[in-house]
Amino acid sequence: MHQKSNTDEVPLPPWEARRKAAAPPRVPLTAERIVDAALAVVDAEGTAAVTMRRVAGDLGVVASSLYAHVQNREELLLLVLERVMKEVGVPEVTGQWDKDLKAHYTKMQRVLSAHGDIALYNFAAFPPTAIGVAITERLLSVLLNVGVSAKTASWALHRLTLYTTADVYEGWRLAHKDLDDWLEPVRDYFTSLPADRFPSIADNVDVMLDADSDGRFELGLDMLISGLATFIKD
Repeated sequence: MHQKSNTDEVPLPPWEARRKAAAPPRVPLTAERIVDAALAVVDAEGTAAVTMRRVAGDLGVVASSLYAHVQNREELLLLVLERVMKEVGVPEVTGQWDKDLKAHYTKMQRVLSAHGDIALYNFAAFPPTAIGVAITERLLSVLLNVGVSAKTASWALHRLTLYTTADVYEGWRLAHKDLDDWLEPVRDYFTSLPADRFPSIADNVDVMLDADSDGRFELGLDMLISGLATFIKD
């Protein structure tokens, strides 16, 4: 008498194994995931590399599916900027207005610098985002509370933000050039200038071409904040 075969002991044919294999669960597409993917591209390659097709490909979806969450590439990059500015955050207030301003803009410079050339989208960033409004309210109140006029305080914050944004963007552009190919010809040119006609340049070539970008930023920030102190009314 033949025993019944136990089919559980028979290896599945490859075509049945493929048929029975469970598909991995699909992760829902959200605006947050789209911004995550776009920020990763910005960090690695800069904003020029961000396209709807590229971001969709990185997420494993078709480009048309992104439009249910973001209107277009421009809005996507503004959402990336908003994410970065949330990383900067609303500044702490210690009661020392000058140190509070310096701490905020120094942090802003460091955070923006860590995210490709996203600073490009902080130029003329208007209308403002919610985090931008919160930051402005905090800093404006700091200046108003020490006696700076509303006009001077408002314009000063714009100038400080513009200075910080420009510094970061210039730093990104220079970082993506071969500085040796760029700096050395400039150094050679400066040192070749007749010292009797250009004594200030001839004596300070190394200082002028010093690549300490953080030091340059801090100097400029100190100059702006020190100048702002002259507008405080007793």
